Parts: sequence; structure tokens; C-alpha cells
Amino acid sequence: MKTYKVTIVPEAEAQIRKYLAYLLLVKQSEQAYNAVKKDYHETIDALSTIAGSIGDPPQQKLRDRGLKKMLFQRHQYVMLFYVDGEEAIVTKIFHTSEDYLNKLD
Repeated sequence: MKTYKVTIVPEAEAQIRKYLAYLLLVKQSEQAYNAVKKDYHETIDALSTIAGSIGDPPQQKLRDRGLKKMLFQRHQYVMLFYVDGEEAIVTKIFHTSEDYLNKLD
């Protein structure tokens, strides 16, 4: 089975840290924090094995930028990434309730 090295760019790392901090500090839910953090890591692990098989997204704006998307396994977050050879590079992470397509500009 082919595997991909998953790289999270600094902006995407900052985004997930922001969401996790919100859960912990604003919502004051250590349970939610831990659940989303675990889901994040499990989604990265899954991406390492399926990145090359994920098709182009229906959104033209993502296709124009060469981006694909993967939803977290159990929570309402989405990773935007592209594949470069043996590497899956995560460029953005958003909550699905956000208008993330318009935040790409």
C-alpha cells in the first residue's frame, strides 16, 4: 500500500490550534478538545494512506487551486490539501460552518 508523508503548513497548524484553544478556553470543554484533537490526528493518519485516491472536489475554486479536501472522521472540520509526489500537503483547516471557499483569497 502506498503511503504519503503528510505535511501541515504553519498556517494550517495555526488554524487547528485556534479551534482547539476555542474548545478548551472558550467552551471550557476538555472532552471536546481531546475528541477533536484525536480526530485531527486520525484524519492525518488516514490521509497518509488515501491522499492519492481522493478525487477532485466539486467546488471549482478548489480545483482551480489544485486543492482537494478531506473531512475529519467524526467532527465538522475540513482539511484542504494537495498531493506533490509522495507528499500530501495540508494548506488550510476550517470548520465546515465557515464560508471557507471565500476565505481562500
